[in-house]
Parts: sequence; structure tokens; C-alpha cells
Amino acid sequence: MKYAALGLISALSLCSTSVFADFDSAKRHLKEKNYGEAATELTKLAQVGHVEAQFQLASLYEQGLGVTQDLTTAYAWYLVAKDFDHPDASDKYRVLREAIPSRKEGKDRYRELSNLYGKKQHEADFAPVLKQSNFYPERAKLLTQVEPDYTKGTVSIQSAWATVAYNVNESGQVEDARVLASFPKNVIDDAVIEAISQWTFKPAVKRNGDPDRVNDLMYTFKTKSTSSSNHRKYEKQLDEYTQKLKELADSGNNYAQVRYAMMLEHSIIESPTDKYVDWYYKAAMNGNNDAQLRLVHCFENGEGCQPNEDKAFNWLEKASQSDNYRAQFQLAKTLLDYQSVHFNPKRAVGILKEATHNQYLPAMTEYARLLAFSDNPEIRDIQAAIKYAELARSLDPTNPVLLSVLGASYTELGRVEQGEELLQQAFEEALNRNWPTRSYLNLIEGGAAAMMANGARLTY
Repeated sequence: MKYAALGLISALSLCSTSVFADFDSAKRHLKEKNYGEAATELTKLAQVGHVEAQFQLASLYEQGLGVTQDLTTAYAWYLVAKDFDHPDASDKYRVLREAIPSRKEGKDRYRELSNLYGKKQHEADFAPVLKQSNFYPERAKLLTQVEPDYTKGTVSIQSAWATVAYNVNESGQVEDARVLASFPKNVIDDAVIEAISQWTFKPAVKRNGDPDRVNDLMYTFKTKSTSSSNHRKYEKQLDEYTQKLKELADSGNNYAQVRYAMMLEHSIIESPTDKYVDWYYKAAMNGNNDAQLRLVHCFENGEGCQPNEDKAFNWLEKASQSDNYRAQFQLAKTLLDYQSVHFNPKRAVGILKEATHNQYLPAMTEYARLLAFSDNPEIRDIQAAIKYAELARSLDPTNPVLLSVLGASYTELGRVEQGEELLQQAFEEALNRNWPTRSYLNLIEGGAAAMMANGARLTY
């Protein structure tokens, strides 16, 4: 088992460089002299407050590696890094102060960067303020909880834990259950996925009473061996694993950082000084999508930090920039919320279309609905609505929203009998799924198609 634990640590390092665009991958590009790729990644990280990325990006501008040589921009980034307390930035700034063509232009460039990405702006836009509370709002009410079967194979004689992420769909069923971390790896993974997939929830609801999805919920399963000697071995191995994980996290490995944060959050380990939100924050700045989405929940719901709608939105934007279709869908939902200060349906359409091309069913469904029911002529497109609704039905043939999209669209095109039949099917399937049926009845009874909105109407 000891060798398996050490092997997991090696896997952490490999995973972080191949999956995430983080500082490890930027350093790899620098080592391999792929300066253009390094500059691209360092720029993204520098803009979100990664101080070492800011310093290295300044160095690339200073030397003209991967970017056009620009001592003024290098000077400005060194000053930004200095504000973030980089230990070497002051010396580099003083050297370049004598070399730049114009100190005034250098100061102007610094102010420009600082206003966008400086420490003060970063703290206003991204940094969590820790809240000394264990308050966790109930985002989905659990109705049925099935316990894992730990009696199969060697599971019953081993201590283990596994943290699972999952979504709850509009019918209260678990979808996309996946093990985020476990130790020892694969011992209880299959058992917990089988169990949590059978959990049921009371569906979340939108402001208009229609059912809604809840994304990125987490739960940690733990089992303790009946053998005291086996459990002592597990505790020793877990200590070794945690120590090496912490070393990787301290070195800047974002995969290790987010795993260490999860272990703190779910009381797998305890630390008198380390706060799990701080580690999610480090991993998020390092480009880790899971950490970024975890911070979104922190800011939206006050889970471990002070709630802040703008910071939640900023991290959601960052997470969606890496082709993360779950983040893209959540961002689009925020943009479609007419009560949000970020309301922007035109932008939401583009984001949903991108997520649709990744064949993410919730995005496909919402995109088809927008195309069919929007009152905005720049968004509404009946033919496209039919196309994307049919595409989404390959994944969920009886989805009530998709059936209503097709029914309303065919009716508008003059295919009234076919449209009415589909609208009736949508109503019946909504009943079968225990969804509210008001919107479907409105369509059947001749109400405007816009009644399928987030509210009374879609006025996008």
C-alpha cells in the first residue's frame, strides 16, 4: 500500500501539467524554450494575481522571449509583482528604472496594468474574505440517501475515504457523479458512485416555480476498518500521503492544492493554521477549474467566506474560459437572470452555443429554449431552435422543455397538428417527472410562447 500511495503523488504532478493550464505547465514551456506558449499562459495567470507568473512574464518582456521585447511593459509588470510582494521584483524594478526609454511612460504603463490587475483591484475582484463559520446553505434537499455497500472484495477490511462531486437535475436525480479524490485510490470508488447515483432530492426551483438544476455538489464518504491494526496502517499511510501532498501544494501544483483543500474542508485532515478556502484560492489563481467553481459557491452562498456576487461572477468567468462546459452553463444562467446586475442575454446565447457544441445537455436544452421563445428578434430563430432541440433529444428524447420547443416551433410554422401533439407530450412528461405544468398548459391553451421564460415572459 505504501508504494501505491507514493505512486499517487507522482500521478498528481503528471496530471497537473497535462490537464490544467497552470504555473507548472508554464514552467515546463519555459524549460523547453516554448516561450510563446509560456507567455500566453503566464499572461492569463498574471492577470488573475499569480505573483510568480507576473514576475516571469516581466522577464519575458525584458528579454524579448515569446513576445516583442518591451522594457516599459517589463518594468510595469515588475512593479505589479512588487505590489504583490514578490521577493525579487524590487531589484528588477530598480535596474529597469535606469534602462527604460521614459520613466513617465513606465509609470503610465504600470498604472494601466495596476488598475486592471494590481493588488488592490485583485482583492476587490477575486480575493475571499474568510468567514469563521461552518454555515452551509442547503442547495438541494436530500430525500433518499443510499449507503454504499462496503462488503465487496477487500473493502470491508480497509479504512478509506472518497470525495464525490455530482449534479442534481430538474427531477431531483443525481447526474455526472465522479470521484474527485480518494485514498487509498479505487478501494471504495465504485461503491460510493453506485450509492450516490441512487440518491434523490427535492428539485430546486427557479423564481417562477419551474424546476432547476444544482451543479457541483460534494460529499465525502468514509469507512473504517474493523481491524485496529489495519486502521493504524491506513492512518500512517494517510499521514505520509498528506505530507507529500502538502509539499506538492506548497510548490505550486494546483492539483495538489485543490486536493489538499478538499481534505481540509471535509475533515479528512486537520490543521490549526491552514484554511481550506485559502487553498482553493491558491489553486484557483493557479488555473484549476474545480477550485474556481468551488470559490464561486463560496461567494454565492457564504460557504467559508463572505458572500460577494461580483467575485462569484468573476471566478465563474475565469472557469468558463477553459472550455469547461459546466462553468459555461452556469455563467449563461447568471447572464440570463434578469434580476442580476450581470444580465446580458446576447452574451449568454454565444456561451450556450459553445457549450451546446460540447454536447452538454443542460446547455443544449436552454439554448433551444432561448431560440424558440425569446422576444428579442436578434436571438429568436425558429429553424435553429428545431435543429438544436432535435439534437438534444438524442440525449433525452422525452425532455418536456425540448418537446415544448418543438411543439411551439412547429405550430408557428403552420404544422399545427404536429405541434399540438408535441405540446401535449411535453405536458404529460412534465407530469411524469413531477415538474410544474403551468407553462406547458399555457402553451397548449394558446398562451404566448414566451410563457416558458424565467418568469412570465422571455423579454430578451
